[in-house]
Amino acid sequence: MAAAARGRGRGRGGFGVPKPGKSGEKSEQQADISTEKSSNEFDLTKVLNDLRENTLDTQVKEISHHISQSSSSTKVKDVVDHLIQRTIKKSDFAPLAAKVANKLCSDESFGIAFRGDLLKSTQEQYKKRESIRANSTSEWIGLACFICELFRHLRTGEAPLRPLAAAVHQTLSELLSSEGQNGNNDEELEGDEIDCFYENFKGVGFLLETVNQEKAEELLGMMRDTILSDNSSAKTRCLLLEMLEFHARQGKISSKVEDYFSDKLAEIMANEL
Repeated sequence: MAAAARGRGRGRGGFGVPKPGKSGEKSEQQADISTEKSSNEFDLTKVLNDLRENTLDTQVKEISHHISQSSSSTKVKDVVDHLIQRTIKKSDFAPLAAKVANKLCSDESFGIAFRGDLLKSTQEQYKKRESIRANSTSEWIGLACFICELFRHLRTGEAPLRPLAAAVHQTLSELLSSEGQNGNNDEELEGDEIDCFYENFKGVGFLLETVNQEKAEELLGMMRDTILSDNSSAKTRCLLLEMLEFHARQGKISSKVEDYFSDKLAEIMANEL
């Protein structure tokens, strides 16, 4: 009977029941199950959906912990893809995405790998920008915002990431050159691209100038040419004039000047209704 009892005990152990360890200890099998469960419970999409400026540090720690678990190279690629695709689909996510990316690039354990994957994947999307633009203006705008925000936030030491400067210049140039190219039926789409140029030049124009003054001057020249073009809309002229004033005053526009451009733009928009 005792032997039978011992046999039944060994049988239950053989079905995956771990041997009891010392109090407070976990067996290797329990640790593996715990790690797997923790990994499976992590919902990257939900974390990104819930990202807010005031909770950014906490949520980045969650993502870092997720990546630091086993198979980190796969998880790095997964996080990079999620950040890029979410921003392409939703351009206003770009500032948060870039801030998350910058923090993850600084991680001691996987930061270098993350930066490499991030830049490689962004470059792949950048090379496809013409087809993206042809298929969806909103996705093209999302990509443009992501590239500009990466340039704005990514740092090597205290310096901006210089290799991104050329892509930023080209992206802004293509946004600006949309004016008058697509015909009257696409005025709304052209307006979206000009709005995108306006917001991103305001954010990265001076930074681009510190990295490559020649490219920045080239953009300013394009802005002047666009203002003078017969094909440019009144809204475009107003926005670009404001940007030239913004640049001339080193980003310090008085409230009186701001009110002028705001009122002028409101008047233009009202007349277009």
